[in-house]
Amino acid sequence: MKKLLIALAIPVLLYPVVAWLMGFAIEQRVESLADQGPLMVPQLHLTRKTRHGVLTSDEDSSYELGSKLKVTRHYHRGWYTSVDEATVEMSSAAFDALPALRPAVAAALSGGSERTPFRLSLRTVIHHGPLCGSKCFALAGAETHASFAGLLQASLTRLFGNEEPITIHTRFAFFGGSSTTVSSPAFEHAQIGQDARLSWGGLDGTMHFGARQDWYDMAATAPSLRLEGAKGTLQIDGMSLDVRAKRALRTLYEGDSRMELKRLSVTGTDKARQFTVNDLLLVSENHAQDRFMSASYQLGAGAMVTQPLTLSSAHVDLTWKHLGLDSLESLIAAMRASGQEQNASVPPAARAQSMMAALKQPLEALLLEQPEMYIDRMSVATAQGQGLVTGVIRLVGVQFRGGQPTFNGKPFNPAAIRPAVPASPGGAPAPGLSVPPGSPVPPGRTMPSAKPPPVQV
Repeated sequence: MKKLLIALAIPVLLYPVVAWLMGFAIEQRVESLADQGPLMVPQLHLTRKTRHGVLTSDEDSSYELGSKLKVTRHYHRGWYTSVDEATVEMSSAAFDALPALRPAVAAALSGGSERTPFRLSLRTVIHHGPLCGSKCFALAGAETHASFAGLLQASLTRLFGNEEPITIHTRFAFFGGSSTTVSSPAFEHAQIGQDARLSWGGLDGTMHFGARQDWYDMAATAPSLRLEGAKGTLQIDGMSLDVRAKRALRTLYEGDSRMELKRLSVTGTDKARQFTVNDLLLVSENHAQDRFMSASYQLGAGAMVTQPLTLSSAHVDLTWKHLGLDSLESLIAAMRASGQEQNASVPPAARAQSMMAALKQPLEALLLEQPEMYIDRMSVATAQGQGLVTGVIRLVGVQFRGGQPTFNGKPFNPAAIRPAVPASPGGAPAPGLSVPPGSPVPPGRTMPSAKPPPVQV
């Protein structure tokens, strides 16, 4: 009996030490996840980082993306639990490129500060393993609580009452990786304005990440969203998302995704004014082999009804082949970095030219590997019949002489692509991408005219 008591007492006495050591391991895991931010968003710079303490510790860090976005973190490591507190602040300048959101931004201003109209706070309580809850045996288990500032939080309280708008639980595996569940409660006929009511069917989602984020998958479903107002009703049913991916090269992933809406309908106060789309589907598949990637995209819809047009279905299926992995990753990184460097005070044409100048070198490298674009299907069907287009666009023998790229045997300057000047009311068609007169049209682009120039197919 005495030996049994000693055998039971040893793990009990050692458990505080084990939990404390687990705290070090989970701190490193969380730190590695935080380091992914600047990797995926190169313009997010670490501006401050301090740390003190031994048995327990506190770490403070700050990240900034220009003057538009600021992220501050405080991480406290304790004996049995740790706490990670993060605050995301976004200035009004970040919304300048989205004029439609300006009224909402003005309403969300809190405390009279025009620099931080949007503030999100995330507080994550991490329970050290190996026993991290009644049903948790892992390195650690965590629960995250989100809150917003000002009128936005007040609005969420009116919608969800005493329930949290979103609940997040995470489990960190012993040998790397994690799993997360996300949920949002449903509500009906919440008053969001004098003549507007909102109903929400809830949200359920799961995410899994492998060690070092070498793979991940996620799935989410939201049954319904309904907005009723004085001018009509918006109804969305059967929303779902399914993604599976694994690392192909550093920050480049391969895999497949599927996003679906079973039905979307907009009805005006006059029932004759109605628009509906059934079975809206977006599917993508990206696969790497022998240092090249193929990427296919399928956008489809079932029956679409809008007065006076009714379609039985519509599809756009495209496949890119022979995309060099290194060139593609460099191009995506350049696009991401260039987009984050944009300044809303700079005219759109100048911003576009600056972006294309940054993309010139990685785009040329990608084109030199002679990618191919297959138009697998572009179709529209009505009760009277179906229109179908198929084909392939190839870059055969593309080369750069003296630093000058050519397309279809003619000089082509990717940096010359720029947005067209917006049309005045009643004037020319809606703005699109324009090309200087006499320049050939690059692959995948068309001029905003009634008769686009021919492309070899």
